[in-house]
Amino acid sequence: MSSNKKRGASNVGGYDSSIKKVNTGGSQSSEQPDFLSDGLDNKAICDIVQDIMVIIHDNKGAVPHTVLVNNISGNDKFKFFIERYPMLFDMVTKETGFEYSSLEYFLSMRDEIIKQRITSEEASKQVGQVWFDKYYKK
Repeated sequence: MSSNKKRGASNVGGYDSSIKKVNTGGSQSSEQPDFLSDGLDNKAICDIVQDIMVIIHDNKGAVPHTVLVNNISGNDKFKFFIERYPMLFDMVTKETGFEYSSLEYFLSMRDEIIKQRITSEEASKQVGQVWFDKYYKK
């Protein structure tokens, strides 16, 4: 589905996209990344991730993990999130668990980009260096 089609929807995946979209406080520039115009704001992302984590925690061991993930995938509440953020969904639903502090770090960098305190390229370099230092230098 194209970004234009997503923007036209008023209630996508159980979330009112007119409320949950990122508000940059100014007019949309043609140079802004797609996530500024057709994605969820940071609070909505955190809320959805927390909802998914609670479902996984509350049902751990009751059903096979793959069945649990399939059930979450079929829930209309999460459709837009899964479509827009498939890698994040995969990370959150890994059987080995999810490091929520990593999400908080990424979202803080995303917020810096939205507030135009840093460019996407600068954020990418910083995140890459932090992750290199964290995982490779150990």
